[in-house]
Amino acid sequence: MYLGVEHTTLIAETVDDALEQVEANYGHKYHQRLMKSGITGKRRICDDSNILLNRVNIRQVTDHSLKDGDKLEIIPRFVGG
Repeated sequence: MYLGVEHTTLIAETVDDALEQVEANYGHKYHQRLMKSGITGKRRICDDSNILLNRVNIRQVTDHSLKDGDKLEIIPRFVGG
């Protein structure tokens, strides 16, 4: 649970609206996690995540409007080596 919750329900017209709500609701938890890792710069959740709309990366979707039942997934990027 990257942001402290497994899922949530939002009311939004566009992907950007939904991501703004996610940032407002869960951004503080995200920044606490970053600070524990030694990262002090302010970053947005979506800057460090892959965003999927109905299992398709939003970079591949031309229409970012949402309709009832759409599923938006925020998947953290992991760096390994």
